[in-house]
Amino acid sequence: MSADPTQRASESFPTREQINKSLVEQAFQDVFASDAFDEGVIARYFSPQYVQKTDGRTLDFTGFVAHVRELKRMLKYVTITFERLVAEGTAVVSIHRADAEKVAGGRVALRVFALFVIDSDKIVLCDELTRLEQGVLEDHDLASR
Repeated sequence: MSADPTQRASESFPTREQINKSLVEQAFQDVFASDAFDEGVIARYFSPQYVQKTDGRTLDFTGFVAHVRELKRMLKYVTITFERLVAEGTAVVSIHRADAEKVAGGRVALRVFALFVIDSDKIVLCDELTRLEQGVLEDHDLASR
């Protein structure tokens, strides 16, 4: 007896949670792991109403764009490694590492615990805690600088 064709068809389409996880992963690759700074790429993934709360500091979309610009000025060869990525409804929780070489010399590594909220296929909120695992003391605020 063959399986119900409507059941098989629905299984081949990604769930909203899978789409949201992919959005977060792709945003990190295109925005942070890319060598280029491109505000248009940022706007592709992040809402104009975006809010980022990192280690007690809050950034709006404009502040976030400035933050990404600063990271691009300071870092090269950024690698993002997701340890865990869990989605439920519009929320995606990530535990990931960011490893990079600093333009001025030296390396930096961060471990990040973050909650992302997705609305209309854009990230509208990131609430994260970041721990500096490698780097100098002055790099402790790199996730919100």
